[in-house]
Amino acid sequence: MNGKISASYAQASVPSHRGQIQGAGLPAILRSRGGLMIIGLLSVAISVLAWASDLSGMVYACPYCRVERTSIGVLGLVILAMPWLNRFFARYLSVALGMFGFVVAVMQNFTYGWLLMFQGTFKIHDPWTLDPMLLSGAAMVIIAFQMGVIFESK
Repeated sequence: MNGKISASYAQASVPSHRGQIQGAGLPAILRSRGGLMIIGLLSVAISVLAWASDLSGMVYACPYCRVERTSIGVLGLVILAMPWLNRFFARYLSVALGMFGFVVAVMQNFTYGWLLMFQGTFKIHDPWTLDPMLLSGAAMVIIAFQMGVIFESK
């Protein structure tokens, strides 16, 4: 009897729909292939635009930022390839590269922003959209979101 209950519970807890990637924690739009494509393309676009601003000289050529934007772009490519990638390989790649980018963003945030705050010399840059502490915080949020999408997708 327990076998029947657990089998029916397993089928009811994670429904399988054609054209959708299974994942109990993601909203339906993020589980669909179209949703993954939108997230992946948006991630790659963020990375390409950030690299274009760096290479054109619009922003300071920061080594921390370069690692973060590269990590965001590579994770975007992994998300785009999720329907065809081996799940273990996709997760391994996202942990190796995503966590590297996340740790670099944390280091930039703490070595720049928090150190200056404790010294009493912190000021948000003008324009605020180029502030390293805010940008590294945004990179942490984006990378964490991308890794969540990769780990919740099947």
